[in-house]
Amino acid sequence: MFDPNKTVELIKGGLLEPKQTWASYQGENHDWKATAALLTGPLILVSMVLTALFAWVFSSHYMIMRGPGGLGGLLLGLVFAVIGIALASLIFSYLAGMFKGEPDFNRGLAALSLAAIPAYVGNILGTLPWIGWLLALGLGILSLVYLYQIIPLYLKVPNDKRVPHFALSLLCTLVVAFVLATVLGVGSMAGYQSSMMGGSTRGGTDGSPPMFGEMGRQAQLMEQAEADRYNPPDNGRISESQMGRYVDVMKKTADFTREQTATLRQLEKRKGDRDDISLGDLGKFTGSIMGALTAEMQVVKTGGGNWAEHMWVKQQLQIARIQKDISDEVKHNYALYQEFAERLNRAER
Repeated sequence: MFDPNKTVELIKGGLLEPKQTWASYQGENHDWKATAALLTGPLILVSMVLTALFAWVFSSHYMIMRGPGGLGGLLLGLVFAVIGIALASLIFSYLAGMFKGEPDFNRGLAALSLAAIPAYVGNILGTLPWIGWLLALGLGILSLVYLYQIIPLYLKVPNDKRVPHFALSLLCTLVVAFVLATVLGVGSMAGYQSSMMGGSTRGGTDGSPPMFGEMGRQAQLMEQAEADRYNPPDNGRISESQMGRYVDVMKKTADFTREQTATLRQLEKRKGDRDDISLGDLGKFTGSIMGALTAEMQVVKTGGGNWAEHMWVKQQLQIARIQKDISDEVKHNYALYQEFAERLNRAER
């Protein structure tokens, strides 16, 4: 149930005493509907209305309630904002389970809503002349810091998993937001919502939407790569076998990246027919972008390789390319690089 006093208290606490407010709200154990009524909905609505009002005041545009950028645009923005934070909560909550945390949408929505308070205030202040953009930028960054801090408290992600969980969750959220903004139109939004609410669009084998299955696979891959350890040789020299494996990985990475890029281009061509964009297409779009971004890691791990060793070889080669002869080991590595340079250049094209 909506309680304006409680809402003001949460927003004020989220700005001035965030950690105390987070702990207090967590102890109250609200479900997602209570959070939506107490914080998420009012925060989004008030932020968007005040942002539009301030923009009108400071820009002297008196036609705010007319045309595509007026009331209709405001309502559409409200819908997208609500769907956006819900999807982000699903992503962060779902991936928490992949990183040995506790996947809980109720707490996920609470965490993202509390962390987003500075950003929504920044949206309002961003309309101010001269310094508005700076305030919005600073408060937006503060929200990301808050989100990073609140995740272990609400979703119980272990400290050693916080960075990969946060990075992958944020990446997936940005990708989905990009897709919603550029691929999905107003006409297809209803179908998308229907699919998310249990419509006919088929998901993964576990019943989850296809993009979530890909996120889970990527999360497990990153976790495996993070667990790899490698003790480099004392002499700092790359062996010929290591160089051969490195060249092979880079060739397969280039091939795999081209395949993912081709998939993205095919989906991009379908943007003209917005009604033909399904949740399955959205999953393919998200998976292709994630696949392209983690292609090198996927090649190493699916081939049974050691990610830590691969990254050591890559770092040593970079040093050798730049320094060439500052030490015996660098001379050796640079000579090895020159021996494999032609093959490596072909592989990286």
